[in-house]
Amino acid sequence: MPLVANSTDGAISRKRVEAYVAAAEKATVVAAADEATTQSAATLLAGGPVVYTMTPTAGRALTTPTGAQLGAAVTDEVVGTSFEFTVVNLAPATHAVTLTAGASGVTLVGDAVVEAATSSTFLGVFTAADTVSIYKK
Repeated sequence: MPLVANSTDGAISRKRVEAYVAAAEKATVVAAADEATTQSAATLLAGGPVVYTMTPTAGRALTTPTGAQLGAAVTDEVVGTSFEFTVVNLAPATHAVTLTAGASGVTLVGDAVVEAATSSTFLGVFTAADTVSIYKK
């Protein structure tokens, strides 16, 4: 969630700053089931750090929402707005979690595999109102 002006003269209200800080400080931890899972746009864009944990018993896919779903879930979205989330693979060995792109409007750039017993942080960047590129950090 970017901190942008909420009036035509460019002013940012104290309430807007308070809401921004409160959202940025709130962490969301999601324990994903041991199955192919689709992320929720509302959870992914909750405003603060988002962590998905999974203990897969086989290779699993973690699918992003579509670009349109992400765009609809973010307030004050502008090109360049970004969000981060982390995927923690709790499998002790052998089973990877692979981030996959939603049906449309999401592009995964680079490696999207989270190997067993590791974690990866991803950065999503809006390139249009309904288009997001996601990079592994």
